[in-house]
Amino acid sequence: MKYYRLWVLAFLLKFIGSAWDASYHFKYLFEEYSIPHIVNTLGFVLGGYLLFKEWRQSQYMDKFSRNLITIGYVLFLIGIPLDFTYHIAYGIDLTTWSPTHFIYYIATDIMIFGVWRGYYLYTREVKPTWKSMHTWFAMFLLECLMFPNMQQENGAISYDQYIHGKSIASQEILELISDPASQIFGGIPEWVYPIYSVLMVALLTVLIIRICRDFTIPAAAAVLYILLRFVGKAIFAAVGYPTSYVPITLILIPLFYFLFRKTSWLAGLAGSVTYFLVLLAIHKYDILITPPLEWWELIPVAIIGTLVPVINAIVNPQTAIKKTKQPA
Repeated sequence: MKYYRLWVLAFLLKFIGSAWDASYHFKYLFEEYSIPHIVNTLGFVLGGYLLFKEWRQSQYMDKFSRNLITIGYVLFLIGIPLDFTYHIAYGIDLTTWSPTHFIYYIATDIMIFGVWRGYYLYTREVKPTWKSMHTWFAMFLLECLMFPNMQQENGAISYDQYIHGKSIASQEILELISDPASQIFGGIPEWVYPIYSVLMVALLTVLIIRICRDFTIPAAAAVLYILLRFVGKAIFAAVGYPTSYVPITLILIPLFYFLFRKTSWLAGLAGSVTYFLVLLAIHKYDILITPPLEWWELIPVAIIGTLVPVINAIVNPQTAIKKTKQPA
């Protein structure tokens, strides 16, 4: 298991570097060699070393998993010069939703899925549980899918500080802001936040349940994700860096699938609606500083939350992970 534990460490370094980078750019201008970028790169290099070992002598994963990870690495490397070019052409990038950033997200998703697939096959004789590294890989995939939302989660608190004259952003950042609301939120419509969240979390949840046949893994992964986000928030606050809203209500989506013990439309509807209503209450009653929300967004949230398990029950794709017969 040492090989896959090192992969967990590699992705954890990328997790730390990415979260730090999101906070960093709400305070300072873009820099190629900032410390967050270096931490992220350390994780990337460690993963590259583990991948290289597998190319030299295949021991811990099948060729398809190894090739998937390689595709992710190549795509990520292609994204680096493209992202630098994008910054040179358009200056400071205050959004996580830029085209070049999505190359990073997609590449990292492919890497995580490739490693997770390798681990799944490597441990195929052991039933997946939340106590295993399945929870870590599920959490890393959740983090990568949710990372674009940090634009609004960081932006909500940074904007509140700005309008109350308590901004901790550097003077260089403040001088660039012509329309604070638009710039801090990156020009992303407010309705993107809840709809994207429900879509990604619901999809990931039903797919994990379908592949691993376990309802506890997605719930445990969400708990781990939220816990690490709180740890990061506490550290950033202690050292004077911008903090973000932690999406605590995301846990309600996999939690309802766990409570119903089936991927039914009712579990999806209950989870998505409860997620949104609790988040809306937190926002409306100023319990926490959250991204902006409106009542009408409940409709698409409910529709998406219901459709994801319904479509999952109808569609029977050939999954990348082939099922193997469990030993008696």
